[in-house]
Amino acid sequence: MIRTADTKIVAHELHARYDHLRAVTLIGRTMQKALFAGRSDEVVFWALVHAHYCGGELCDSTEEQLRFFAPFIVPDPSEVN
Repeated sequence: MIRTADTKIVAHELHARYDHLRAVTLIGRTMQKALFAGRSDEVVFWALVHAHYCGGELCDSTEEQLRFFAPFIVPDPSEVN
């Protein structure tokens, strides 16, 4: 399970601990390792971390693609109506 709150926490920690270039490099390398290991859940996790790190929301096409993973993503309580 991927908890949205966890992705926000990791993104916040990356902001606090690393400069921008180092943080984005870490996200990219970790995502690449997960991709080549066939760990789609980890790829989605790090993609969400990156989105939160950049401070923006995901675009509509990405949100649509994530619907496939919806059963595995636990939304942040603040996002639930």
